[in-house]
Amino acid sequence: MLGIMKRFDGQTAFITGAGGYIGGTTARMLASEGAKVAVCDITKENCERTVSDIIAAGGTAIAVPADVTDSASVEAAVAKAVEAFGGLDIMVHVAGGSARADSKRLADQSDEVILRVLGVNLLGGIWASRAAARVMREHGRERGGRIINISSLVAFNGLRGSVDYAASKGGIIAMTKALAKEMGEYGVTVNSVAPGVVQRPGTGADDSDYALKTNFLGKKCEATDIAETILFLCSDAARFVTGQTWVVDGGRGLGMKGSD
Repeated sequence: MLGIMKRFDGQTAFITGAGGYIGGTTARMLASEGAKVAVCDITKENCERTVSDIIAAGGTAIAVPADVTDSASVEAAVAKAVEAFGGLDIMVHVAGGSARADSKRLADQSDEVILRVLGVNLLGGIWASRAAARVMREHGRERGGRIINISSLVAFNGLRGSVDYAASKGGIIAMTKALAKEMGEYGVTVNSVAPGVVQRPGTGADDSDYALKTNFLGKKCEATDIAETILFLCSDAARFVTGQTWVVDGGRGLGMKGSD
């Protein structure tokens, strides 16, 4: 009896930040739809947790640890994925984050924190996208490919105390547009996804309440909401979508509800 064809059967994916909440969810969902997934995160332990989940569920995955702020590290990880799976069809850069506890207004912020935030969010996206682009242009137009980076609603509306983060995520949007123009001739689409407030596991009651109040749907945005959008952009259903940033925020951007 023939098995049921899945959306990404025969395709290969490289996901940064795949040891985390959104990246891990995306990796597991792609694998459940038939993709062979190279799980990339800063440490081998982070990678292997997601790999174990995928394999336990009957999927295919390998761990390819990398520091996304280091271009050589990213190139090496992508090369391992290509060697293992015979090519690359999907690249999703999820690794990133704000300064969190170190957040300050720009006039008070240190070089070290600014460079760290820009390094992970923006340069990480550039390094991962460049590595993927180099592989995908060699496949030929018929195979094409998908490149997706995570931006943020903050890139559109700004946020006090997070100028570095806003700049890095705004850079992702600009890169998405420019790279889409470069990669179109190779049949590769380039898009980004801009989440609003995402409810993370283990957060306290105050954070949970904040997640509800910062959108107009009265629901908590979870990792699956972001991952589903990513999977759509990876699919044939989005074959004519490129250079776009998809906002997934429950309408928060309509008025930055609950913001500063």
